[in-house]
Amino acid sequence: MKQRSILILIVAMLMAIVPTHAEKWSAENIPMVHLSNKYRYVSDPDGIMSRKSRQKADSLLRKLDKECDVESAFIIVNNVEGGDPFRVAQDVGNKYGIGKKATNRGLVVVIAVKDRKYFIAPGEGLEKDLTDAECDKIAKACIVANMRENKPGEAVVSTARAIYSKMKTGDSGIEEEKDSNFVRNLLILAAIIGASIFFRAKDKDKNNRDRGGRRRNSGFSFWGLFSGGGSSSGGGSYGGGSFGGGGSGGSW
Repeated sequence: MKQRSILILIVAMLMAIVPTHAEKWSAENIPMVHLSNKYRYVSDPDGIMSRKSRQKADSLLRKLDKECDVESAFIIVNNVEGGDPFRVAQDVGNKYGIGKKATNRGLVVVIAVKDRKYFIAPGEGLEKDLTDAECDKIAKACIVANMRENKPGEAVVSTARAIYSKMKTGDSGIEEEKDSNFVRNLLILAAIIGASIFFRAKDKDKNNRDRGGRRRNSGFSFWGLFSGGGSSSGGGSYGGGSFGGGGSGGSW
């Protein structure tokens, strides 16, 4: 009985220490780190990222702010309220007015690790430069690809880097890699088509000779190949921007 009582006491103590449910973050409770430290932009209340990755992302987002006039908030948590990162991104952006009021060039990125969902939300004044299609391309290359490999830190850092590059130079740095893949795939396809043409023509020629020693039109069509089959500092501030629903989100 004594051992049982001790066991019950230990279990009760553990239950008191360990939270019984995961925090679900929303615009109402997410820590806005930039407001207490002007050099910080990444809110990571669940401690998902390493300190080094967080500092690297903060540095890129500081440059995005000062060099490109884009105020941002990156949020990476385990769970968001309702499992809806789109709603959280919009609510955070509008509640805190991320982006200067005159330009509306704000940006909110939400990654919910255990919900396995994300959303990139540009402010209304940024949607022309950071279109839905561009957000989708960056998200798939940076967030989806890294989260599938369980690299949340790299997901945040690479997203920050791509968006900074896009705003600074007009090129996210992702297009070049996709172009090279396209060219490589095109060359492979051309080689396959060339080999297919050669061997099919050779077989037809052999059959025609076997049927009378006289060559006939093989009737081969090129297009027939395709038919059929199938550090600490003073706090920062946000300037009164607003968000209208643009951007891109999804899951991995």
